[in-house]
Amino acid sequence: MYRLIQFGTTTLEYYNQVDSVGSGETPAQYQALPEGGALDLFGSQQKHPGVVEYTKSLRLFAATPTALTNLYLGLLQLRGKRDLLYRKTVGSNLTHWKYARLVSVSAKRDYNLAKFRLFQDVDLRWEAQDVFWNGTAVGWRFDTGYFFDAGLSFDTGNSQTLSSSPKTFTLTLGSASDAGRAPTRAIVMTINPGNAPMSNITIARTGGESILFSGSLAVGEILVIDTGSMQVTKSGVDAYSSMIFSPTADLATWFTLLPGANGMTVTWTGGGTGAEIDFVYAEAWY
Repeated sequence: MYRLIQFGTTTLEYYNQVDSVGSGETPAQYQALPEGGALDLFGSQQKHPGVVEYTKSLRLFAATPTALTNLYLGLLQLRGKRDLLYRKTVGSNLTHWKYARLVSVSAKRDYNLAKFRLFQDVDLRWEAQDVFWNGTAVGWRFDTGYFFDAGLSFDTGNSQTLSSSPKTFTLTLGSASDAGRAPTRAIVMTINPGNAPMSNITIARTGGESILFSGSLAVGEILVIDTGSMQVTKSGVDAYSSMIFSPTADLATWFTLLPGANGMTVTWTGGGTGAEIDFVYAEAWY
């Protein structure tokens, strides 16, 4: 269980808080068979909702009618804005976040409250395009626009030196036994070839997906593979045409880190002193 506590820099902690804590609607697709019954087009693959809706009801309170009006108008000014939405889990007190858009602010003036002139009930509704909540970020940077109280940690980057191919290592995402922890699908991989050209770079997770950059990197060029936005750039120029994905990869995602230990293998041709791969990602929670 959790409660929504903040949107951007605006606190949502007021009286009579009621939060929606559901999962959102999971897509299903079946094809009717001539002899009866239906074929599940997704098979055994776990599917997740697309757009997820969150609602919160709360009671604004202020010391004066003018202050109450300003509180309400401040919420109206946020309508339509896309910003960080924060939640706090009950019990563990963990703070999680995701980007969401505030799509509506609803309120009715009730006589039993209006006669006191210091209370106002408000309903807020957000829509988010990511089903998972983010926790601690690994390798975050100052120019991402995150707030210092967003649960981010210093010195959490995960860089691996690419001295000789293949390179094997482990990326750990909490524990596989953590209740509510979800797979992380939004990962930014940055590859630097060092002082010699590099080509045919394969990044694979043991028992999972693998992705291959079949092109080449000259000295000074930087390859960025963003599995969340599904973009590939080489020194800022689109390089998607050089990507090859393994047949076992889920078509809805390029790459996944599962809760617990993830064995990783990187292979490549060439490269030199200073070659490295850097991973930036955030914990994911249901």
